[in-house]
Amino acid sequence: MANLQRSSLGERDVEQAITAVKRGAYLLKYGRRGKPKFCPFRLSNDETVLIWYANKEEKQLRLIHVSRIIPGQRTAIFQRYPRPEKEYQSFSLIYGNRSLDLVGRLRSYFKASLFSL
Repeated sequence: MANLQRSSLGERDVEQAITAVKRGAYLLKYGRRGKPKFCPFRLSNDETVLIWYANKEEKQLRLIHVSRIIPGQRTAIFQRYPRPEKEYQSFSLIYGNRSLDLVGRLRSYFKASLFSL
């Protein structure tokens, strides 16, 4: 009985996370050049594309191209401007030979972003 309740709670958490990311959230994006910047991120309606805006330009990452999700600040890009206090809110999406390095403002954004992907 307890396992049944946990699995249904887990499913509900995932559904809420997907809904939150679909609505959009500001995440701190670490880029290859310059200092980290807050950018608006959202998930497409069909849940296949992560969309964000940088320099007034829309950027997209098809989630099918993401090969790994690394929690924490382990990539070289994160090492340029380390923020150890945000370690538990940080994650990297690895695609091809690149990474999209992000930090959620709150732990809940981190969980929502990570669970939805």
